[in-house]
Amino acid sequence: MKTLRLLVLEDEDEEAKEISEFLSDHNFEVTRASTIQDAERKIQDHFFDMIILDIMIDGKPDGIVLAQQINEQQLNIPFLFLTSTQSKHFFDLAKLTQPATYLLKPYNTLELIFSIELAIEKHYKQSNTLSFNSENAVLSPTYIFVKKNKSVMKLAIESIHYIEVKEKYCNLISKEGNFLIKLSLIKVKELLSNPDFTQVHRNFLVNIKKIKEIYFEDNLIILENDAKIPFSERYKALFIKDNDILN
Repeated sequence: MKTLRLLVLEDEDEEAKEISEFLSDHNFEVTRASTIQDAERKIQDHFFDMIILDIMIDGKPDGIVLAQQINEQQLNIPFLFLTSTQSKHFFDLAKLTQPATYLLKPYNTLELIFSIELAIEKHYKQSNTLSFNSENAVLSPTYIFVKKNKSVMKLAIESIHYIEVKEKYCNLISKEGNFLIKLSLIKVKELLSNPDFTQVHRNFLVNIKKIKEIYFEDNLIILENDAKIPFSERYKALFIKDNDILN
């Protein structure tokens, strides 16, 4: 499980420190850039899940300029504006960059956290993606974003060994740990739509790449983490057919 990495473009030291400390307390990994040139270098050298932009940097609307560059270069990074600028002119310019949202300082702490969550959801949103409003997870093609306590954590899909039904929940078993999400196994399978995951039992979905051994006669699957997963007759027959095991 990885923490979300945020880049904050803010030229005022005290405000940058306050924002960084607040977000760090909520388990975000925060990097600060004080100029547009500094931000450009860091975006080039590092991966960020999203960017928080002040508009006026050293008296110039460099936050908007950076947002335009992100779009023009198709960097595929969500961003929001967090600024004290109340000018309608600059707001209209900022709106053209299609940010996740536009927040005014002094900001409400809960509003900032909720806005980050919504930005992630909006960026990764597809027709088969859940909302944080009703569930505690959002699925993207490569990650599951899980709400845990006060923060949002990022779990790589490929790191999941298997998924097990736990009453009304699903337990994701991965090398980073175990994580309960408020989804049925049917819904998880539908949302994942990933050929690497196959159902082997009514209560189990397995990552094929994590399989170490299969004992067909014993209806048993052994995974790389040495977990023993039951293999029901129904799903075993489908697995053999789909994977041409007998050919």
